[in-house]
Amino acid sequence: MATCKLGVEVVSAHDLKRQDGQGISPYVVLKFNRQRFCTATKENDLNPVWNECFYFDVSDPSNLPELFLKATIYHRARSTNDWRGTTKIRGPSFKPLPDAVVLSYPLEKLGKLARITGELRLKVYITDEASIRASDPPTGSCSSGFHVSKSLESILRGESSPHAISFQCLKEITNNFSADQVLGQGGSGVVYKGVLPSGKMIAVKRITSSLRPGLQKQFENEMYHLMMLKHANIVRFVGYCYETRHECSEYNGKHVLAETAERLLCLECLPKGSLDNYLSDESSGLDWSTRYNIIKGICYGLCHLHENIDKPIIHLDLKPANILLDDNMVPKVTDFGLSRPLEEQTICTASRAGTLGYMAPEFIHAGKLTPKSDIFSLGVIILEVVTGHRDYPTVVSKTASDEFIELEVKKWRNVLQRSPGYGSLKIDCEQIKRCLQVGLICVNPEPTKRPPMTEVISMLQGSKSVDCDISIVFQQMCI
Repeated sequence: MATCKLGVEVVSAHDLKRQDGQGISPYVVLKFNRQRFCTATKENDLNPVWNECFYFDVSDPSNLPELFLKATIYHRARSTNDWRGTTKIRGPSFKPLPDAVVLSYPLEKLGKLARITGELRLKVYITDEASIRASDPPTGSCSSGFHVSKSLESILRGESSPHAISFQCLKEITNNFSADQVLGQGGSGVVYKGVLPSGKMIAVKRITSSLRPGLQKQFENEMYHLMMLKHANIVRFVGYCYETRHECSEYNGKHVLAETAERLLCLECLPKGSLDNYLSDESSGLDWSTRYNIIKGICYGLCHLHENIDKPIIHLDLKPANILLDDNMVPKVTDFGLSRPLEEQTICTASRAGTLGYMAPEFIHAGKLTPKSDIFSLGVIILEVVTGHRDYPTVVSKTASDEFIELEVKKWRNVLQRSPGYGSLKIDCEQIKRCLQVGLICVNPEPTKRPPMTEVISMLQGSKSVDCDISIVFQQMCI
């Protein structure tokens, strides 16, 4: 067979159990001939259904009888993936595509950490590229632009779940990761515009391939959290790619076989870019109504993370650059690489990853993490959105708190009064004042005095009074 491929369809699993009798959030890792693929995670599901399909390259078909496919079910745990169950399928079992059927494979105990029992249903077969192109492509394939476009667009509409996407497909829709397709760049990688055959666009975040510690964990962390989140003010997750390959390269004068991992995340594409492009009051041209809706949208998204999901999440890197805007200027929180599940009241960490200026003082000085860490970051953002200034402490420290608020409200009143046909001055000035008050309360150096998200929203909307002495907060900020 000229272009031999090993096709593996991960269909489902049945009667999964952990040795300790607890629940399981499973995903499947496939390994074959030094290649690796990974399915989506199914949250708290003992009988998960995937229907995801992957193709492995077979360089020498004559070696197939000597090879085996290893399929391992992992449990997505808080910090490790130690719970697992594995099955191995030997080369002689591989059948040509027309003869292949879905079979159940019991999970074997192949090591000390193999503590998941049950059955994994797989369809494993030998095929070629021509047969793949002739059939409807699987989830991870980009063999037919029409079907891939339909699949990804259904995810963008919220009609189906995120899934694995092949690296080859992502190469095609980003024009081989062309510099012309770059949307932005951060510490962990580059974001490219991916154009689907239908013309729809997605954002493809390619994680830097380097030996920097923590990149793999950060990738898995972000993928796991995005899989769980679905909210109007949180960026929509489309899919992911995690593939490894071996390439011959020169090292110290010798040719060695080096393993390269490709890690990519696919998200909805938000062409307006990030909020930090709109903060300056001189250049953005954002009216007050738009700014107020942006503030509320960020609060709704953060409230969802903290209070509206089964396993609350602390974002830990909330800043304007990580808030994207859609065509209607609706804000969407993104970048969950540093996020942590809130499983204890307070977490202490030696890591200080984050962005100075938005990091809470208790985190900078003692590594303490609570939802109040995000509240501090939110307060900074609220003050920046209202004032149009990036360096809010410098601005605030020039005057007393009441005078600071009065000065900013006066600036806005002058702007609003110049607007033709404007008729809601009193209402808007009250909103501006409340936003400034809430922002100052949220940046209180004492974390216990920062309000939870439900109270923040109530104060912004005016249904709850701002009952904190702002001047005390201001004095503490200026010490």
